[in-house]
Amino acid sequence: MSHGLRIAAALAVAGGLLACARPTSAVRAPSPDITASSVTLPLTHAARMAGTPAAHALQPFVDSLVALPGFSNMHWGILLFAPERRDTLASVNADRLFMPASNMKLVTSAVALTQLGPDFLWTTTVTRTGPVHRGMLRGDIVIDGTGDPSVSRAMRPDPLDAFAPLVTALQAAGVTQVRGRVRASMTPAFPGSPLGFGWDWDDLHEPYGAGVTELLWNEAFTEMQVRGCGSSGRRACITTSPLRATPVIHADVRVRAAGSGAPQIAWWRDSATVPGITVRGSIALGDSISFSAAQPDGRATYLAAVTEALQRAGIVVRGRAHGAVSGAGRDTMADTIVVLRSHPLREVLVAMQKPSQNQIAESMFRTLALRGTGVGTPDSARAVVERQLLAWGVRADAHAIRDGSGLSRHDYLSPRLLVQVLDTMRRRSDFSVYHDALPTAGVDGTLRTRMQSFALGRVHAKTGTIDKARALSGYVTTADGELLLFSIIANNHTVPNREIDRVQDLIIERLIGLKRMAAR
Repeated sequence: MSHGLRIAAALAVAGGLLACARPTSAVRAPSPDITASSVTLPLTHAARMAGTPAAHALQPFVDSLVALPGFSNMHWGILLFAPERRDTLASVNADRLFMPASNMKLVTSAVALTQLGPDFLWTTTVTRTGPVHRGMLRGDIVIDGTGDPSVSRAMRPDPLDAFAPLVTALQAAGVTQVRGRVRASMTPAFPGSPLGFGWDWDDLHEPYGAGVTELLWNEAFTEMQVRGCGSSGRRACITTSPLRATPVIHADVRVRAAGSGAPQIAWWRDSATVPGITVRGSIALGDSISFSAAQPDGRATYLAAVTEALQRAGIVVRGRAHGAVSGAGRDTMADTIVVLRSHPLREVLVAMQKPSQNQIAESMFRTLALRGTGVGTPDSARAVVERQLLAWGVRADAHAIRDGSGLSRHDYLSPRLLVQVLDTMRRRSDFSVYHDALPTAGVDGTLRTRMQSFALGRVHAKTGTIDKARALSGYVTTADGELLLFSIIANNHTVPNREIDRVQDLIIERLIGLKRMAAR
């Protein structure tokens, strides 16, 4: 029997034989209250046993799962909490620090909703550096963004439609040509590196590892298609979308004879010369393959998109789009043409949380810094988020935050912190915005294929995955209508992720069946 099958068999046994559970050496937090500063007395084992059979069985059940031999080399962090009763139902290492992966987005979105509000709009100011004379704008078009994450296919059928107000304004002024360039502001809202601290080098060419600037086009990735066109031995055809002419492609993909096997394609970011995407390999005649790649220069791609939108409307741009910024100085004679506005935060949260979109989270993280400190850098964002957590009563040693998405391997959170955040948001008037943006078990997002048989629509939670880290935290509604909070994190595991998922699902299934009357 394989290692994975042994684990699965053991989990099945643990799910049905609670009486055989053996204790674990994991550290438990005994207090039934969620806050570290609580004066609530611990609920004793005897009190749990007396008249509360369903509730008291949760801790040994959880212990039996995490103590399975296949998990002996890893770390579990678990906290199950009934907020209305202020009762801890089970706890394993709840105050230890764990890599949360995308559970970091629970914190980022909570702080954003609190500080910005559900109707917050990102703005992008478009100015001109010269006059309009006889249909020609004699200067540059300057784009001054603040991180609008909604210019993407995820939120618009055609992301170029975001620039329709600019097209309309130029046409109203009689502009048919732009003598200069479309370029970025000299004082970018998000200065410094577009990459986060501690991001894995191997992720940077993937769409989920793309860097973030204040000008964010299509969530910082480009969709590409390679086709075996023409004839054998010639170069394959490569097209990009949603834009036709960007980013720069350094390609050498050759066409093989028809029926000669599957495509052999590799791609990566290339900044050795002109920033672009290198594509190498071969493909059979008549075959095709599609993939997504991180944009190597986010600002340049965004500006190329603006240029394409103008040219599509018949406005000729003579200068070449330019994404480089100096980081110093100011644009002179910059008269405002139009101010573009994003979708509201409530809609952006859905686009971030359901599919676990990293670049939206990073834009939101830096936006918090820009709004809170005037400097849109990750270090400033850390300070803003940490101050908010402190205001919520979270212990200063319950976290180490380096980005907004959880892609960094230097992010650390405790399960108790995550449950505190979930509890804090539960008590807000706009809780439904936060709750409904999360993936729903068996329905949508990253939980659409999980827990369909027993938790359909009852679990709203954030998943999280990076190498050796797997997390699930959120809300579950029991069969009799009680809302419970949970955080289940695994770190440093060598078993397949599906075995971690199995433990998480078993715990959630048990929570759903918990009877309100049977627990204190």
